Amino acid sequence: MTRNSLDPFVKAVFETIAHFNMIQRKDGILVGVSGGPDSVTLVKVLLDLKETFDLTLGIAHLNHGLRGDASLRDESFVKDLADKFCLPFFSKTLDISAMAKKEHLSIEEAGRKARYAFFNKIAAAQGFSKTATGHTLDDNAELMLMNLLRGAGPRGLSGIPPVRANRFIRPLIQTPKSEILTFLRETNQDFMVDASNTDETYLRNKIRHSLIPRLEQDFNPEIKSSLDRLSQILRQEDEFLELQATQTFDLCIIEQDTAMVALSIPKLARHHKALASRVLRQAIFRVKQDLRRITLAHIRDILAFMAASESGKSLDLPGQIRIYKTRNRLSIKKETLALRELGKTQKQGRRDETEKPTKKS
Repeated sequence: MTRNSLDPFVKAVFETIAHFNMIQRKDGILVGVSGGPDSVTLVKVLLDLKETFDLTLGIAHLNHGLRGDASLRDESFVKDLADKFCLPFFSKTLDISAMAKKEHLSIEEAGRKARYAFFNKIAAAQGFSKTATGHTLDDNAELMLMNLLRGAGPRGLSGIPPVRANRFIRPLIQTPKSEILTFLRETNQDFMVDASNTDETYLRNKIRHSLIPRLEQDFNPEIKSSLDRLSQILRQEDEFLELQATQTFDLCIIEQDTAMVALSIPKLARHHKALASRVLRQAIFRVKQDLRRITLAHIRDILAFMAASESGKSLDLPGQIRIYKTRNRLSIKKETLALRELGKTQKQGRRDETEKPTKKS
């Protein structure tokens, strides 16, 4: 099938794929499918492009175990879809509620973590080079507004990346939900509906069903496309600044291992606070492996601590991260003990040292 012979809807998605260089010839693509309209559309589009790119496709479905019989219905629907299109089907059921409670995550965070771990495992075992998910233009707009309301910085406002880590692709990221529903209706393709998507007690649903329609009606009928342009600008600038931060990090580093990074305070202090903040975030990420619960306030506290605190002082952050200042050296360390227990241990050690008997001559 040639590009010119493609359905107009499929051709528009093809343009997105080409613009972001998402797919190469002979790629193996694992498609994450929930059974909803977006992921079902993604499967159909990739099937239409299968010959163009000489693709190998597979379908993966994670049952979150959150909606009882409805979850089982969705899994069955996706399996039937895979059978209909003669595609390999991979599924797994997890108790996401229990996982969220155990790991102190929101349901959304736990679900996302579980999905991508599942996708990674299947892709590695089955030889898929890419994983495609059905994120749309609407999803990007909703996430940007949600992050804006939460006070996020440029990274949060850069939205959903079309390509992440050269492995995760979002071919529908510039496609409006309205066009997806029209495509499914015109191709007589069924899909599943998640009733929880209408529950406006969730912030994302309230943005979807109340805020965006109001913005479209009273302010900008093309608000989703405007937010998409903004996300692309911010993502590009964030990538540039992160590259600058990496180069600055390399100039400032004194020492590092898996649990500690030491930076030169004089060298770091020469740079603008915006760049120094990014260097500190990179340093924390290297020892913590994530930036969960690390806020702008924490970064500001470190900058103030670095500038004003005496040598020998320390500053505590979430995730068992302790910042030490020793003369011109700032050490960011992941402690093995909870910081409260570490404080008791250090206090006991100092007490034992002072209570040692003096050796008599």
